[in-house]
Amino acid sequence: MYSKILVPLDGSAFAEQVIPQVEPLAAKFGSVLVLLQVTTPLDVLMTQSNPTLPAPAVAVSDPQPLLEAEQAAAEEYLSSVAARLRAKGYSVSYEHPAGHAATLIGERAQQLDADLIAMTTHGRGGLGRLVFGSVADAVLRHAPCPILLVRVHDEPSTTAKSAG
Repeated sequence: MYSKILVPLDGSAFAEQVIPQVEPLAAKFGSVLVLLQVTTPLDVLMTQSNPTLPAPAVAVSDPQPLLEAEQAAAEEYLSSVAARLRAKGYSVSYEHPAGHAATLIGERAQQLDADLIAMTTHGRGGLGRLVFGSVADAVLRHAPCPILLVRVHDEPSTTAKSAG
């Protein structure tokens, strides 16, 4: 039923709280877990704002070192998470493409023919969603497959609750 599960992560303990919810599914169905960390696209790095300066955005003269550092950090992080999961007997692959998170998550799910996308959400509504946006909300609206959204809080807890 779930032969391939796409698990978007952002490098935070918050996002990793979905993993304990996915492990039983992967064990039951022999699923391949595909870890995905979307890194900042070059066009965003080129116009990255410096938070200590007032608007407008300050153009980065050479974004390549920033891009390489972010890619290296994503590689290190994902390989670590993958190693932990492989040590438990799960089949895991990972990737860290650059792009806009919500768009890329949906595109990769479709390209990989994923059976499920599993990710966390803050569960913000109203003004919170308007101010902070919601990758989970955008993915939910455009996903090519079912989504398991796990509503969690900033502090990892021993039990995560499913959003629904």
